[in-house]
Amino acid sequence: MANINIELTGYIDDVMRSMIARGYAKTKTEAVRLALFQFDQLHSLTDDQLYEKAAEKVLSSISSGKTKMRKFSLSELG
Repeated sequence: MANINIELTGYIDDVMRSMIARGYAKTKTEAVRLALFQFDQLHSLTDDQLYEKAAEKVLSSISSGKTKMRKFSLSELG
């Protein structure tokens, strides 16, 4: 898993600091994780649905010609 740095300002920063001040989260990282978890709970974005949406995007890109593909024979893969 990769690490990233995110700068939060304005309203988003205020919400995150409120989450910490009110005891919902102990750290900024935990506040972000809780917010993402809540988003998932509201929108039911399970792993299967996320993979399905990603696959749909790739297939759409292929069928529109934006992404090129070629078939491989089994002998090429082995």
